[in-house]
Amino acid sequence: MTRLLPRWFVEHVNPVADEDDLPVSTLELFFDLIFVFTVAQFTAVIAYDPLIGLIQSVLMFGFLWWMYAGYSWLTNVIPPERPARRILLLCAMAGWLVVALTVPAAFASGSVWIAVGMLVVVLVHGLMYLQAARSFGPVFIANLAAVAAVFAAELGPEGAWRYSLWALAAVIVWSVPFWHGQRGLNLHPAHITERHGLVVIVALGESVVAIGIGARDLPVDADLLLAAVLGLAIGACMWWSLFVRDLPATEHRLTATTDAVKRVRKVLAGLSYAFIPVLLGILVFAAGLKHAVGHALSPLDVESTWLLSGGVAAFLVGTAGLRLAMPLPRPWERVALAAVVLALAPIGLVNTALQLGAITAVLVAALAWEGRAAAAPATRGSSPVRSG
Repeated sequence: MTRLLPRWFVEHVNPVADEDDLPVSTLELFFDLIFVFTVAQFTAVIAYDPLIGLIQSVLMFGFLWWMYAGYSWLTNVIPPERPARRILLLCAMAGWLVVALTVPAAFASGSVWIAVGMLVVVLVHGLMYLQAARSFGPVFIANLAAVAAVFAAELGPEGAWRYSLWALAAVIVWSVPFWHGQRGLNLHPAHITERHGLVVIVALGESVVAIGIGARDLPVDADLLLAAVLGLAIGACMWWSLFVRDLPATEHRLTATTDAVKRVRKVLAGLSYAFIPVLLGILVFAAGLKHAVGHALSPLDVESTWLLSGGVAAFLVGTAGLRLAMPLPRPWERVALAAVVLALAPIGLVNTALQLGAITAVLVAALAWEGRAAAAPATRGSSPVRSG
C-alpha cells in the first residue's frame, strides 16, 4: 500500500528511526485540547438525559477513544517535527473539531458530518502510520470499516438501527488487538505514558468547567461555594490516585519491558482499554457535578447522585485495570474503593453536600492509607540492623 502513496508524502512524512528520547510537543498538547472538547460535548449529552445520554456517549466514545489513542501512538513513532507532519495533524484536528461539534446531533437528528469528520481523522492517521509500520495496513482497513458503519448509522433511520451501527463501529476497532499480532509496532514508554496522562489532566479540567457552567447566573452563596470546593477536592483526589504513583510506575514498567510486542500489549490493556472507564468516569462525574453546583444544601435527584458516585467509581475501576495490566501492586483495593464510593450515592438524596463530603472523605482516607502502605516496605528496608 505504501508504494501507492505520492513520493512527496513518503519523503516528508517518513519517520526517523533513531529517536529515543521523545518529548511531547506543543502541537500534541494543542491536539489534546481539541479532543477534550469532544469529551466536554459528551458531558453535556449525559447531563441533559443521564440514562439515554450515557448509552449514546458510551457507544460513540468507544470508536472515538480508539482513534485518539491511535494518534498518541502515531506521534510516538512519527514525531510532528517536520512541516508536512504538522500540517497533516492540523488537518486531523479539523476533523476532530467537526466530530465534537456534531456529537449532540449524532443520535438526536443524525448528522452525516460526524462521519465525515471521522473519515478525515482515520485517513490522516492511517496514511501517516503506514510510513512507520507496514503491518498497520489491516488496522487501517478495520478503522475504515468502522467509519463506514458510522456513515450507515447517520444516513439510516433513528432508533435501534443507529444504536446498533455505532456499537458495531466500536466492536470492529476494539476487536483489532485480538486478531492483529502487534508485531512490527514499537513505542517510547515515556511519551506514550505522558500522552495518555495529559488527556486525563485536560479531562479533569472539564470537571472544573462543569462547576463554572453550573454556577452560571447563580448567587455566590454556600449552596454554590460548598459544592464547587468539594467537587474540586474530589477531582484532586482523582488526580492524586492516578498521577502520584500509578503513571510514574507505569512508565517504569514499560521501560523495563524490553520485548516490543509485550510492551505494546501492556499499553493496549493498561492505557487504552483501562482508560475507557477512567475518561468516561470523569465526564460522568462532571455531568453530575453540573447539577450539584448551586444545590449543596438541598437533596439531589436520583440520576445526579448516581452520576456523582458512579463517575468516581468508574474512574477507580479504570485505575485498577491499569494496575492489573502493568502489573502494579494492590489493584483489587481500588475495586473495593469503587464499591464503597458507589454505595455512597443514596446520601445525595438527603443532602448534596453530604454526598460530596462523604466521597471526598473516603477518597482522602484511602489515598492516605495507600501512601502509608507504599512507604512501609521502603521504611523496613532502610531500617538499621542492630548489632548483637
